[in-house]
Amino acid sequence: MNLPPKIYRGRFLQALNDHKALYISDGLALVGAEGESKGKLLALGPAEAIAAEYSLDLNAIPFESGLYLPAFYDLHFHWVQDSVREMPKTSLLEWLAQYTFPTEAKFADPEFAEQAASVFWKRILSVGTIGGLCYSSIHETALEAALRHAPENFRIGNVLMTMNCPDYLQQTEAEAIASVERCAERFADRYVASPRFAPTTGPEVMAASAAAAKRFDCFQQTHLGETIPEIEWVLGMYHEMSGFEAVPSYTAVYDQVGMLGPKTVFGHCIHLSPEEWTLLAESDSIIASCPSSNAPLEMLGLGSGLFDFQMADRYGVRWSLCSDIGGGPFLSMFDVMESFVLQNKAAGTPASYIQALYRSSTKGAELLGLGETKGQLQPGYDFDVIRVPLAAEMADCEDPESLLESVVHSVQSREAYDALVEATIVRGEAVFVKSEGVNS
Repeated sequence: MNLPPKIYRGRFLQALNDHKALYISDGLALVGAEGESKGKLLALGPAEAIAAEYSLDLNAIPFESGLYLPAFYDLHFHWVQDSVREMPKTSLLEWLAQYTFPTEAKFADPEFAEQAASVFWKRILSVGTIGGLCYSSIHETALEAALRHAPENFRIGNVLMTMNCPDYLQQTEAEAIASVERCAERFADRYVASPRFAPTTGPEVMAASAAAAKRFDCFQQTHLGETIPEIEWVLGMYHEMSGFEAVPSYTAVYDQVGMLGPKTVFGHCIHLSPEEWTLLAESDSIIASCPSSNAPLEMLGLGSGLFDFQMADRYGVRWSLCSDIGGGPFLSMFDVMESFVLQNKAAGTPASYIQALYRSSTKGAELLGLGETKGQLQPGYDFDVIRVPLAAEMADCEDPESLLESVVHSVQSREAYDALVEATIVRGEAVFVKSEGVNS
């Protein structure tokens, strides 16, 4: 028995790059229903043309309201910080000490971690994010809970911390090294080697973590150049360490321990010298830019500054947009997109919603190594989409930028972004439908 393909009719929009988008105002998407083509996009194009090519009765196919977009990928967030997203933020280091570390300590309790994971990983699908890189707490029980509940295209790592952190979260060097080696071997490419950042993770541990990641072909992730006080702290600390007395920059610390490379993602990277940009470019490292987390305090961010994406492009450094919850106040990538556009326009830097969508979806899939099968609305790719509402007055609009702007501006508050998505579809199967999902 040959099952007919699934058929979706509606408006489809995909950002092809930073400047160009594909929009089909009345399109048909045909998705395989069985065999090797199950969940794959077989065809997408104007409804009349696809209907004629496949001998379909267009009058029998209802038009779905709203707008279909490619699903999101978030390459930098902390699932264990979900409950501190909106806590008061005066500075990065104060926020970590007062709210983040005490919250992460709760994940030592397996029952607490399991319950939190069962809720969180449903919620992330409800905002349209279907893959990415994620930090857990130091506890392997919390990592295990996350991996049980997280969809398959999320890679997760337990943070490593051996100094300058509360005693209740501090590991010995031996414990941290044993943990990263054990987890990398056990979870393989679903694991991310995750030294929290140079101030809390000793160089021997970072070196061992990098070696384990390369041995088991895992991603690595950490934080870099988020604030000036952080950078000064790092350099002052490392200049007192044997072998690092002359290290010229924060990035050079990571370079010296072997962390730079094409599967290493550095969060933030706001305050970098030309030499640091060169190191990142030559190593083909990746940057996770987090505009809503780094935004001014009045925008519920940490006030860290604005990532210079034009500099990244000039040096050829790969980057995508990310939420960084809990530094970022909301999980939805629509909030991240809006923050990216607003901050750059305020700074006089040209930025568009097309660019924001591209860097939140297609580019993220590519950076995760999934670009050959995911992240695009093209035949042969997995049919991974979200559907969002579109205002009636935009029904006849043909301009992709205006359509995206309308969607982003359709909510009455930033909190409402987390409830904007009507459906999330992965490989042709609905994994979230708004009436059935969890948005809180």
